[in-house]
Amino acid sequence: MSTLVIPIDASQVSDSDRKQQKVKVAVQSPSGIKSQIVSLEAGKTEVKIEVDPKQALSIAVVPATASDEDAFHLQTLTAAVSPSQWKDAKTLTLSPLLVTSQWWRIWLSWCREFTIDGRVVCADGSPVPGAEVHAYDVDYFWWWSSMSQVGPTTVTGPDGHFTIRFRWCCGWLPWWWWRLRHWSLDPILVDKIQPVLRINPALKFPPPSPVVTLDVPGLSRQIAQPAAVTAAPSIPTSAAGALSRALDPSTIPALREKLISVLPHVPELERLRLWPWFPWTPWFDCTPDILFRVTQNCGGGQTKVIVHENVFQTRWDIPTQLSVTLVANQDACCLPPGDPELPGDCALLTGVCGDPGIIAGDIGGNAAHPGGPIGYADPGTRDRPFAQTLTLMGQLGNDPQSDYYTIEFKEHSAGPAAWAQVPPAALLGFGRGYFDANAPFPNQWFYPSFPVVTFGTPNHVYNSRHHYESQNPPANWGDVVHGRSWFLNVNVLAYIQTFGNFPEGTYDFRVRGFKSLPNGDLDPADAGVVLPGCGGHPENNLLVLRIDNRIVGPQVPGTVHIDTTEPDCGITNVLIGGAAVPPCGAQHLLPNQALDVFFSVSDPDGHLDHYELNMLWGLGNIRNLLTPGVGVSLTNTSPAPDNQAGPDYADAVSQGAVRPTWRGGNMHLRIDNASPIFPLTCCYLIELTVWKRNIVDCQSNNLVFFNQMHYSFTVTV
Repeated sequence: MSTLVIPIDASQVSDSDRKQQKVKVAVQSPSGIKSQIVSLEAGKTEVKIEVDPKQALSIAVVPATASDEDAFHLQTLTAAVSPSQWKDAKTLTLSPLLVTSQWWRIWLSWCREFTIDGRVVCADGSPVPGAEVHAYDVDYFWWWSSMSQVGPTTVTGPDGHFTIRFRWCCGWLPWWWWRLRHWSLDPILVDKIQPVLRINPALKFPPPSPVVTLDVPGLSRQIAQPAAVTAAPSIPTSAAGALSRALDPSTIPALREKLISVLPHVPELERLRLWPWFPWTPWFDCTPDILFRVTQNCGGGQTKVIVHENVFQTRWDIPTQLSVTLVANQDACCLPPGDPELPGDCALLTGVCGDPGIIAGDIGGNAAHPGGPIGYADPGTRDRPFAQTLTLMGQLGNDPQSDYYTIEFKEHSAGPAAWAQVPPAALLGFGRGYFDANAPFPNQWFYPSFPVVTFGTPNHVYNSRHHYESQNPPANWGDVVHGRSWFLNVNVLAYIQTFGNFPEGTYDFRVRGFKSLPNGDLDPADAGVVLPGCGGHPENNLLVLRIDNRIVGPQVPGTVHIDTTEPDCGITNVLIGGAAVPPCGAQHLLPNQALDVFFSVSDPDGHLDHYELNMLWGLGNIRNLLTPGVGVSLTNTSPAPDNQAGPDYADAVSQGAVRPTWRGGNMHLRIDNASPIFPLTCCYLIELTVWKRNIVDCQSNNLVFFNQMHYSFTVTV
């Protein structure tokens, strides 16, 4: 072995600047890399490294924060030594490597440490614990994007916080930077760029492809990666695959000059940093551009993506200390803020169908909304009754009198003596979920069941949430950071199956509480007490709901009509030019002849929502026959008071229907000139669909109860 002496001269750099950083001197040979970190505060120094004089050597001077391997992938101060320079000497002293002030300033921005502090929350601000956060540096080139993870994957704490620390280097050799990236065709970028390319039809760009290449006849040709450039052995094959070898990155600036000379100037694409409208030399990018992807497995066996940012949500040129708040989607498991403790033995019924779901203030006839229609959701607007399964929501006080509880009901118009327990078949068990901050990740999610328990006379009861907590120590419930926090079905009190158990009508519901014995069981002789309403208001333990289930028989095979009258519909007659056209019939259409359609829509409970009447023909053609216009009339031929035509509940109310009742009736649609309805000789089908307003199984955003009928015939024009 021999000694290589490498003098370093930084005397051109000011004294104050030289104190800001140290440098690394690295020597690479076929045997590996040796390096030393030195200070240049004195202006000059020498580095001595033992080497094999028979091997060719490469020397690089870089900031001390750069790794040994990265030193030879950066555009930096370098030198080379050949075996012939030694001439059998044991020591070889090189000419001083001059560090200029320009090199020094460039190095100051290389290989800096970055820290991202953040929090993942749901839309209401509640924390998302136990989620895995991935931060990516993003680059996009034409319609391809590349995501490279920075820092380790980190897990959010009980309060949703996370921290990611990573080192970021720049000044790469272009070919090396390119080898580190994997490119994918990005549909968002394609949607932005393709409309612009259509402005100049002369530009024959190839269609979007996963292969990174720009082959534009008459402007450019595919630029292959130089054959001499190969991926370093330390880089995985997946990162240096064929997709990246299709383009030589050193040609990108020249190619950009050609493209911007023929492409339209689009300020929006420049603002979005889309190449070639925006210049792009990412190997000199000394500040990362970050977006996030967050996943969570709440213990159900399925990992879901709860934050997935796209390239246009990138945080450009982040500071070395970045703070972010990421808002998760509806698939996230959150820890809602703890409910205030309710004093004593009391009950507060807050609504139905989820948390918060449909609050009592959105249901007519309740204390929070005393106006009518009584028991209907969205009173005074959609007036929606409930059907099938209800989720009763509320809170109970933490007094032992509500260790166990049951649900009682009566018809709204009945007297106090009519109160009775909900039929056993109607009460359904359910589950809750809690997060335990002390349990090991990822097994921090627990799902205890709350079945219906039968005892005594018999009584059919649930175990209350506060009683479950007292039976399952430690006593740190509600401590988000250090204990257990409920997140699923927090304020569910009961699941009630109304279908088959409650005739149609309006019902009151309330809670009766029971005190447990010292061993946690129930006294069979205990009749319990009706819990007072919290806050000294009896009406807080009272919820009134309008129930409207429907009976559906076995559907008649081979027909679209559902075997029910809730709702019902039918098409009774079709006339063209006054002549009846039977189903599967045919009729010749003359100019200016009228179309008459006679049909019915009905609901015996008066809970129609709306109906649609469409004409279908040909290959996917459809026309709404109920579109208002000149020469179009829609009438209800039924006698008063059921003579509102609609076709929507709001229309029927404006036409005289008295809330909450609209039963429908026999309708007549007349279109004076049918020629636009039948544009060509074809087979036509009139499709009639009708919906009820009911909230079914708590699907408050969907209309579930419907019926349908259609009528087909041929028209020659």
